Amino acid sequence: MRVVIVGNFNERKAGANFYATVRKLSNGFVRNGHLVMPLSDRDVAREAGRLGIGRAGQGEANRRLVDLARNFRPDLVLLVHADIIRNDTLRELKTLKPAPAIAVVNLDPLFEAINPPRVRRFAEAADMTFITTAGKTIAEYATPTHRIAFIPNPADRSIENMEGFTRSDQRHDLVCTIISEKGTPWRADFMRKLEAAVPEARYAFCGLEGLPPIFGSAYFDMIASARMGLNLNRSDEHYLYSSDRIAQYAGNGLLLFVGRSTGYGEIFSDREFAFYDGLEDLAEKLRYFMTHDDERKAIAAAGHAKYHAIFNERLVARFIEEAALGRALSPDYAWPTTIYGG
Repeated sequence: MRVVIVGNFNERKAGANFYATVRKLSNGFVRNGHLVMPLSDRDVAREAGRLGIGRAGQGEANRRLVDLARNFRPDLVLLVHADIIRNDTLRELKTLKPAPAIAVVNLDPLFEAINPPRVRRFAEAADMTFITTAGKTIAEYATPTHRIAFIPNPADRSIENMEGFTRSDQRHDLVCTIISEKGTPWRADFMRKLEAAVPEARYAFCGLEGLPPIFGSAYFDMIASARMGLNLNRSDEHYLYSSDRIAQYAGNGLLLFVGRSTGYGEIFSDREFAFYDGLEDLAEKLRYFMTHDDERKAIAAAGHAKYHAIFNERLVARFIEEAALGRALSPDYAWPTTIYGG
């Protein structure tokens, strides 16, 4: 199969986003035996702007996708947060012979106001959306001509290649990284209250005031410096929603603290993740694992092994392929595979 993957490969940042999901999905399709042609829509638009085309650079990115599809004749065009691509462009792709299937990957939460209009916009022209929120709540975005389904955040052993459970010499006990506290001040408050509740712990926090966010290899160095990771999402009340932090922490072998309200307890056990209910429960469990390192290592190792086994880039890419092309689904997916709409 031939696949065009359109997304922010972000050449401008010179590899600082090497762990981005768009790269993992590209790897997954290649490792499943498919020929992949990447198109970095934002980089194309930015380069066109540098050449004096200005705002028309976005038009160049759309024209480039159509030209690529004509030359390459893909079976599937996958848009991974490729917001520059217009619906008229997707409709033009549908006139090609053969016409590719068109699918969208959306990694943002539906509880953020900017995201539902984005999902609905693409639903007008694309065949399917894959989103990192599960359950019946996503059914409202399905239509008779557009399907929607959940995918987990994939881990990739060539990217998440550390095994934090093999060590005890990390200089930090707990890592938690957010971009900024401005959008979700409650998370910053939660992190500070945890510090106050367990002052003896050594924290690697980023994104708080005075603690800027961190990217690239420095981000992975931060993960490597900690024994445990806190998967603190912008909300833990939406079924199976998580940022890709969950794959980066679990995939690199940290003992992962996850809010029980996320629903991940239906897939992972208490011997694979450290589930918690609220601040006091988290503080108690953090204290416990700080002094029970062998148990920390065992749970982290089990969670690492299971995450890579059931949420890896090859399985997620295969699910996207089967669902987007309307094929029978393989029976070995560990996540909810209900497809709404269509």
